[in-house]
Amino acid sequence: MALGLVYGVLPGATFTNRRALHQAGVHRDIRRGICGSGLPGQGVESVLLSGGYEDDEDLGDLLFYTGQGGRVAGKQVADQLMQGVNASLALNVDSGQPVRLVRSTAHGFRYDGLYGVEDAWVAPGLSGYLICRYRLRSRTPLAEVIDGRANRESATGEVKRRQTTLYRLVRDGALPDQVKALYDYRCQICSMRIETAAGPYAEGAHLQALGGGDPGPDALANLLCLCPNHHVQLDHGGLYIAADWTVRDARGLALGQLTVHPDHPLDPAFARAHRQLFGHA
Repeated sequence: MALGLVYGVLPGATFTNRRALHQAGVHRDIRRGICGSGLPGQGVESVLLSGGYEDDEDLGDLLFYTGQGGRVAGKQVADQLMQGVNASLALNVDSGQPVRLVRSTAHGFRYDGLYGVEDAWVAPGLSGYLICRYRLRSRTPLAEVIDGRANRESATGEVKRRQTTLYRLVRDGALPDQVKALYDYRCQICSMRIETAAGPYAEGAHLQALGGGDPGPDALANLLCLCPNHHVQLDHGGLYIAADWTVRDARGLALGQLTVHPDHPLDPAFARAHRQLFGHA
């Protein structure tokens, strides 16, 4: 993996073809639009916006990017799956690691600097098939990239800094604490209780994500107490909760029964929304 800026290559640089992008280290996958290993736990280093996907929405500093798969002769003919490099790009949401973005233009391929991956979800596309969607936002205003005034590494390796304004979802910080206390910091799937020097650790996980195309509520009825591993699997479709609260993996194999405390008002509607999001029965 080669993450972040490429030394010696300035945002705004143009390249004649994919081979030139590869040789410069900007986008090292000659065939695919998403450059990542596709291995579990590894994110993505760069994406190429070719203009060939009907569901892409390019708003400049903000864009909605479409995952890979399900296309024949340039047309979407099947559902996309949140696996392989599609799942890898979703991992950038959790890690916060930005991706290098390349746009296809009338003058070749233009390197437009770093874009943060803010959200990832699965939803029906324009052709009716499920597609993997990602919301990306520029770390540097696109106008500055095009004008050649983008902040960049100097010859000495010094990185310039600027003040930026970020917009984040406002969550009720007390709710995760409530659900963790209810289960004594034990994962509702595997019962693991992680002990640290600062005390027990667990994560509050929303069944129906707060962001994306169909956001869920920030409420106990939509919140689980999970260990980090099962939280990541839930968020990216590696597991789901069946109608009878059985936990199943992406293949449908039962992993066990979800632990539900009598005082936890879980709403099955949010588990159903999660299943529908990832195409589970």
